[in-house]
Amino acid sequence: MAFYPGTINNPANSCSDIPQDRPSGEYWIATGSPVQAYCDMNRTSCSCNTAGGWMRVANLDMTDPNQNCPEGLRLVTRTEPPLHTCGREGPGCTSTTYSTYGVEYSKVCGRIIAYQNNTLDAFTPYFINISLSIDDVYVDGVSLTYGQSPRQHIWTFAGAVDETRSDAHVCPCTRPDLPYPRVVPPFIGQDYFCETGSLQRFIYNTFYSDDPLWDGQGCGGTSTCCEFNNPPWFCKQLPQPTTNDIELRICGEQSLVDEDTPIEIAEIYIR
Repeated sequence: MAFYPGTINNPANSCSDIPQDRPSGEYWIATGSPVQAYCDMNRTSCSCNTAGGWMRVANLDMTDPNQNCPEGLRLVTRTEPPLHTCGREGPGCTSTTYSTYGVEYSKVCGRIIAYQNNTLDAFTPYFINISLSIDDVYVDGVSLTYGQSPRQHIWTFAGAVDETRSDAHVCPCTRPDLPYPRVVPPFIGQDYFCETGSLQRFIYNTFYSDDPLWDGQGCGGTSTCCEFNNPPWFCKQLPQPTTNDIELRICGEQSLVDEDTPIEIAEIYIR
């Protein structure tokens, strides 16, 4: 009988304690009460560390029609083309929380793929009101954080209206010819992706299903945002280790009719 770390008889403190020659799969992790968690032993998609030992804390894949949206998010479906996604429940931000089971971690990696619904404004809410904090609706898109009062930033996924406008509703790395810079909240720094699903001037009341957001593909000629930070995978080194759960918030300062970024895939790992 095997007694290497990660078995029911010898739970590991974290996925990184499991021998590197073990395959990816379910292992027992020692928490208050041992739990089974998926450990990726070869997470080469994460640029911050090609070593294994990453614990998966979120695995939302709505391309599987049998999956349901996590608590806090609402099911958003379309018939043409067929789409099965999770969006916010109302104005402002709505969230779901992914447990880290009390495991200490200092690195987070993952990806989120979503779609543009109507008139997304990227960081315009903050551009208009720079007093907004990480707890406010500072972006049209998705915010990943940990901790509370205030939340601590992991990564932001911003959605922009299109790539042709000459105002604040585009990504910070779009239209460098404009005379004023786009504003990125200082608590974000360089830890964000920004993309539009509308490569040309947008059309009101449109769900852009042809070009998913933050998948690292499909950006037009006026934006370098698909090259920025190497999407679709992000990697974040935290300033200090933590055991906090991870919160995913879908945000928008206008109504669901005006803007939403329903998620198709959310995959998050900690180490």
